[in-house]
Amino acid sequence: MSETAEKWRPTKHGANIGHTSAWMAHRKVALDVHRMLNEDDPDRAVIDAPYTVMALRHVIRGVKMACSHLKSEAAKDLLDEALSDFDNVIPGGKKARDIIEHFDEYSMGIGDLQQRRVRREDRQPDDELSEQFNHRLEWERDGDERRPVYTAGPFKIDLLAAEEAAFRLVCDTYEALRMDEGNPVPRGWTYEVQRGSLRG
Repeated sequence: MSETAEKWRPTKHGANIGHTSAWMAHRKVALDVHRMLNEDDPDRAVIDAPYTVMALRHVIRGVKMACSHLKSEAAKDLLDEALSDFDNVIPGGKKARDIIEHFDEYSMGIGDLQQRRVRREDRQPDDELSEQFNHRLEWERDGDERRPVYTAGPFKIDLLAAEEAAFRLVCDTYEALRMDEGNPVPRGWTYEVQRGSLRG
């Protein structure tokens, strides 16, 4: 390394690290959905599905990290809007992830959403609440198409819609990074180019 070259410092590249983390989490979601739809392995689909929902949460976490390290208000506004769009497509995604991640509490009926008005130390196991908040992979019909849907308590995550929304969010994050660097492209350009290359 030359004396003039500055050492790469991760603390100076939080936006890029967040985007890369979101991209990797989306690839996990996309791979899981692809396997569910194209491999005749129902056991694997049941095993993959809850971790697919958890990976969606990592997409959001990476995007929020990227947003917090952007310098341009316009770029931050783009990501705030993109995150809001994602939440509109996948309502309840964070709560579904919480139910899955805190299975030790929800399976006993003592999760935060189950007994929200009771202090943690005072909660008692409840079979009925446990049953109301169980989680499972289901398949729903949309015309001739079967769609994998993950149900966690009262929340339903259409995994096809979630993968699409996560991909859009990752593309929007890339565009926010470009905007922040003074090299903007029209919103949606990255999505169209990437989806076109994947289809082609």
